[in-house]
Amino acid sequence: MRRRDDPNANGGGCVSELRQPLTTISGSAQLAKRLLKSDPAGAGEALDQLVKQVGRMNLLIIEIRDRARDAEHVEALFKR
Repeated sequence: MRRRDDPNANGGGCVSELRQPLTTISGSAQLAKRLLKSDPAGAGEALDQLVKQVGRMNLLIIEIRDRARDAEHVEALFKR
């Protein structure tokens, strides 16, 4: 069980980690949209970055899920 003074107790660390790729995804999508007609190669690079960040975000979500499951198992052990 986390203590109240733990900075990550309310998911603060998770929120920050998830916001970083979201910011990049948003910026890459906007850039790709602007470059689509004038610079298709640049738009492609922006879309590649977007795909990379979506993959990063997916890994973060899997890690969060796995840690939540681990915490549930540990908590269940102590309730016995």
